[in-house]
Amino acid sequence: MKLRLSYLALATGAVLLSGCGGGGLAGGSDDLDPLNPIIEDEVVIDGPRPPEGAAVITSEGTSLKDVAGQTIVMRGVNLQHGETSTAAIEPIANIGSNVVRIVLSEDTSAADLQSNLDAIVANNMIAMLTLDSEKLRCSEDNSFLNQATNELWLGRWLPVLADAKYQAHLMLNLANEWGPLNIFNANSIGYDEYIDDYKLVIRRIRSAGFTLPLVIDAPHCGEDYNAFLGGRGRELMAADEAKNLVLSVHAFGSRWDSRGELSAAVERLASESIPIVITEFGDANSDEDAIDHLDLMKKALGGSSLLFRMPWETEEDKAGYSYTFESPIDFSEGAGINFEVNVPNTYRSDGNLVYQVFLIDEQGHYAGLGNNPVADLQPDAWNEISVSVESEADFGYIEAGFDLSSVQQIGFEINANGKEASIVGDIRFDNLIVGIVAGVGDSEISIYSARFDSDLDGWSYAAGAGSQASLQQANGELTLLAPWTSGSSSTQLGYANLDSISPAFDITQAVKLTVDIFIPSEYENETGLNIQFFFNGKDYQGYAGFGYTSYNGFTFGGWNTLSVEIENFAADAGYISSDFPLDASPKLVGLQISGIQASTKTEAIRIDNFLITPKAQVEIQTVYEATFEFDEEWSYLQGVGDDSSVFQQDEVLAVLPPWETSNESISINYDGAASLSPSIDLQRPLILSVDIWLPEEYASETGMNLQFFFSPNDYTGFAGFGFTQAESLNFGEWNTFSVKINDFQKDAGYISDGFILDKPPQRVGLQIGPVSSAKTEPVLIDNFRIAAEGGPAVPENIVLDLNFDAQSHIDSFDLSYFSSPVWMESSLVDSTLLGKGAEAFGWIAWSWFGNASPDEGLDLSLSEDSAVLTTRGEQIADGEYGIDATAVDVNFQ
Repeated sequence: MKLRLSYLALATGAVLLSGCGGGGLAGGSDDLDPLNPIIEDEVVIDGPRPPEGAAVITSEGTSLKDVAGQTIVMRGVNLQHGETSTAAIEPIANIGSNVVRIVLSEDTSAADLQSNLDAIVANNMIAMLTLDSEKLRCSEDNSFLNQATNELWLGRWLPVLADAKYQAHLMLNLANEWGPLNIFNANSIGYDEYIDDYKLVIRRIRSAGFTLPLVIDAPHCGEDYNAFLGGRGRELMAADEAKNLVLSVHAFGSRWDSRGELSAAVERLASESIPIVITEFGDANSDEDAIDHLDLMKKALGGSSLLFRMPWETEEDKAGYSYTFESPIDFSEGAGINFEVNVPNTYRSDGNLVYQVFLIDEQGHYAGLGNNPVADLQPDAWNEISVSVESEADFGYIEAGFDLSSVQQIGFEINANGKEASIVGDIRFDNLIVGIVAGVGDSEISIYSARFDSDLDGWSYAAGAGSQASLQQANGELTLLAPWTSGSSSTQLGYANLDSISPAFDITQAVKLTVDIFIPSEYENETGLNIQFFFNGKDYQGYAGFGYTSYNGFTFGGWNTLSVEIENFAADAGYISSDFPLDASPKLVGLQISGIQASTKTEAIRIDNFLITPKAQVEIQTVYEATFEFDEEWSYLQGVGDDSSVFQQDEVLAVLPPWETSNESISINYDGAASLSPSIDLQRPLILSVDIWLPEEYASETGMNLQFFFSPNDYTGFAGFGFTQAESLNFGEWNTFSVKINDFQKDAGYISDGFILDKPPQRVGLQIGPVSSAKTEPVLIDNFRIAAEGGPAVPENIVLDLNFDAQSHIDSFDLSYFSSPVWMESSLVDSTLLGKGAEAFGWIAWSWFGNASPDEGLDLSLSEDSAVLTTRGEQIADGEYGIDATAVDVNFQ
C-alpha cells in the first residue's frame, strides 16, 4: 500500500497533524488555490544550518542564474558514485563540463560526499547531487522518500551540505526517477499525490535553512514530463518559499526518440516558467528506440525564429513570403524540404487556418505544395515538417509553365481560409533546410542508372515479341518497337549484368525504381496495356515483378514517370516465383511491357532515366509503446473470457480465457489511445509491431489467427490489420508480428463504414483466436509499439539552411504576394519579425564510466580517472554542439 507523506513521518513526532490523509497539506484538496497555498507552522530541524543569506544559484523564469547573476548554460556529465569516483571529477572538468551530477546511494558516507564536493569546488563546477535507490527508482511508494529526506539529506549528509563553502555550487536532485508510473497524460489527476508529496519534501528541506535549487525528477523513471504540465510545475514553485526549483527529465524510451517529441516536451515544460534540465539521456547508436543525442545537444541551444504577425482583417486574407536563391536551383531530380512550425492554440482550436510551402520558378510561375491545416499540429510546440518533391504530382496546385528545374524562390504561405479576423497570434517558423538530389546518375548516389545518352547502356532484348533489333538508341533515349500481336503481346528488356556492378546490388536493401516512359498516342487503343519492373535472379533463375501499372495509369502522347519502392523484396513483389534466389544479387533488371495487340504500331515507346536509388530515409517516431514492465492498463474488451482473462505476469501481458466455452476470439485493448501525445494520426503511415509467445499446446489450433485492430474516436466501429493465420505462426517460441499501414482505409483487412479517420482512435488492440479447446498456458504479449513514419530525410546536397538566428535571415524573406479585400502591401511588409525560437535547456549526459551490459555503449570514457573518450564521449565532449563548444563558465563568487 502506498503511504501518504505526512509531517508526522517527516518530523518524527515533532509536529502533529490536525487530520489524516494529508488533507490539510499545501496543494491538497482543501487548498483554495494551489498557486497560493496555505502555509502551516514552520517545522524546526535540529542540526547544522547553512549560513543565512548565503549566495546560491537561483531560478528566474526558465533560466538559472549563478551568484553573479549570469545565465547558466548547463553542460555536464553524470558520475555514478563509488569508492574511486572522486578521481573522475578532474577529467570531467577537463573536457569543459560546468556541472557534474553525482549519483549517490544509501551507502554514501558523509566523508565520501565531502571528498566529492571538495573536488568539484576545486574544479569550479556545479555539484548536482541525486539519490538513487531501487526503493525510489521507477517507484511511487513514498515511504523511502520520507526516510531518505530525514535520514540522509537532513541526517547523515546534513553537516556536509550545510557547509558555507558549498552553497554557491550546490543543487539537490532529491530522488532519482521517483514517482507514479504509466500516466503520461497532462490532464490526469493521477499526479496529485506525487505533487503533494514533493511539496512537503520541499518544505522540509527549506525548513532546514537551504535556499539552493531543488531539482525535481519527472515520474515514470524520469520520463513523464506531463506531471509538470497543467500548472503543476507552478504549483510546486508556489509551495516553495525560496522560489528556487528546477524541473528534471530523463530522455529515455519511446516517448523521447524523435526530434519532434523532444521539441514538444521542451516547449510544453517551458510554459511552466521554470528552468528545465535533461539530467539523463540515451543514445540511438546503442538503442534504436533512444533519442539521437546529437539532435538533443543541437536543440538545447535554443535560438530565434521567423515570426509572422499577420494583421488579420477578413476571413479571406492570404499572403506568401519567400526567400530568393542567388541563382535558380534544379529541383527536377528530387528535393527535400524540412522546417519547424509553432502555432498558438487559438488557431488550432478554430481549425481553419492553413499554411503551405510554395515555389516560384525563374519566370515567375507558381507551384504550391498543398495546404496543411494547423488543426493537425500540436499547439504551442515546435512541429517538425518534412516535404518531399519528386515530380509535379507532389504539388497541390501548379501554374502552367512552371519549371521544376529552375526554382528561384521558396516560401511560406499563410491563409485565413475562413478564420475570423479576431483570432490572432504569432506564427513561427524555424530551421528551414532545403536539399536537392543532384547528379542522380552518379554512382555515389544511385545504385544503378541507365541514361541512354549515347548508346543502349548495356540494355538488351530479353524475351517476348521482337528481337535485339527492336531496341534502338535515339536522341538520348532507348526506343522499343516490336511486332506485337494478339499471340505475342509482351516484351521483356533490361540490363543483364546487375550482379556485376560495384558496389553490388543488395537484395535486402530498401530501394526505389523509377523510369520515364513516353507512350505515343497511337497506343491509346491498347486497353490491355500494362508495364512493370522485373528481376531475374542469379543465373537468370526465377522471376519477380514490381510496380504493375495498367492502362488507366498512363498518359498517352506524353511522358510517364513510373516508380515503385521495395522494402522487402519477396513481400513487396506483385509476383515472385518460388525458385527466385533471395540470397544473391539478381542477374537482370528491366521492364516488361505487355498487352499490346489491338493493332500494329508505327511509333516506338521511348524510355529514359532508368534508376535504382536507395530509398529515402525517414524518421520513425514512436507514438505509443507498452513494454508491460509495469501495469500498462491493457484490458479485456470482448469475445471469449472476461476481465480475469488478461493479466500481468513476469513483465509481460498474459492472455488465458476459457477457450473451451466459446468458439470465439478474444479482443484485448488499450482504451486510452485518444489521449496519447503525440496523437495517433490515421492519415500518416503507421507501423504496428508486437512480440507474441504462442505455447506449443496451441499448435493443433489450425483455425487460430491474429490481427491488430483500432476502434474510432467515437467507439462505434472497427478496423483490422495484419490478419495472420495459424500456418504463418510459430508455436513454442516468440513471434514478432508487424504490419505497415500506408493508407489506413485501403490497407485495412476490414474497416466499418463511417470509421472516423480525422481524429485519433480511442482504442488499439489485438484480436486472438479462436481456440477450440481448454489450454493451461497463456498467450504472452510484449513490446507492443505504434510508430509513425515522418517525412523523408532532406538530401545531403543542402542548398539552403536558415536557422533564423540573425535579423539578416528574417530580412531575406520578402512579401511575395497577397490576396485580401482589405490589405495593402504597406500593411504586410513589416509582418515578419525576429521571434523567439525553441526554448534553450541544460543537459547532463549519462554517464562517465561504469555502465553495465547492455548499456556499456553509454559510457563517455573508457577510464574513470582520465578522459579516454569513447565515440559517444567525443561527440558529447568535443562535437559541434558538445560541452566544449557550448558550456559557459559559472561564477561562484
